[in-house]
Amino acid sequence: MAFKNFSGKTRWVILASAMLVFSVGMFFSRVGEAKADKNPKAEDVVERTILAYGSRAAVYAVQRNGTLRALVKYITPEGPREGKIITKFIRKEKLKDDLRIIEQDFPGTRYLLGFDGKEIWSILNDKVQKASEEEIRAFRTGHEHSYESLLRYKENNSKLEYVGNTKLLNLEIDIIDLISPEGVRTRYEISRKSGRILYLNYEEKPDETSEPVKYRLNFKDFRVIQNSLIPYETLVFQNGKLVEERKIVEAVFNVQLKEEAFTAENANKPADATAKQ
Repeated sequence: MAFKNFSGKTRWVILASAMLVFSVGMFFSRVGEAKADKNPKAEDVVERTILAYGSRAAVYAVQRNGTLRALVKYITPEGPREGKIITKFIRKEKLKDDLRIIEQDFPGTRYLLGFDGKEIWSILNDKVQKASEEEIRAFRTGHEHSYESLLRYKENNSKLEYVGNTKLLNLEIDIIDLISPEGVRTRYEISRKSGRILYLNYEEKPDETSEPVKYRLNFKDFRVIQNSLIPYETLVFQNGKLVEERKIVEAVFNVQLKEEAFTAENANKPADATAKQ
């Protein structure tokens, strides 16, 4: 079944799921309040943020792989849809090489989108199919525009720009732009007090003739799990309108995950069969 032939509701849910892949890779340690410089260096701000999430070494050693289970609600034109999402990953040195699977279960729909190290594949209701260009773009966009990307900026050869600072109620906020080697730009709003990334912003053009769509992600309810700090709640806004709410119900890291499990063939097996591999 071609992606373009899906029903409007299923198509919207698939794209929304792919657009946001949960950022992981945060090991917790206490961070001191940043200096109240009006124009600090971008690298200084981001390095403090990396320390707030546990240091660069922890990003790769503590959360080298893991599983995130979440409840999700999409606010679609046809009305809200609620379901479950499981994200599995094995981290590589470069963000683009990470092995990932996003599995979502909604009433009447089971959809998986994954990367096995060579290609992006999809499964709809147990039918393996080649991922469309639309799915591939959405899958990559969701991972590239993540707050994990900021924590791994140096390893990915990305550039940083200090945009400025502002206040959110009584919080001092530093604004940083991350520019990937391909020129993709993501803007982050970081608390000076805690070093936590509170907001993430980016634009996406569906095609060359369309107006850019503005996305804004709000990270909330930070918790310490296995010595890792992660946001348990993420809100996604599209052109200023809330379109997604996601809440983690379980997060585990350094679990037994084999790279073979990230192929479409193995991902399509029953859960008990996969567990025996």
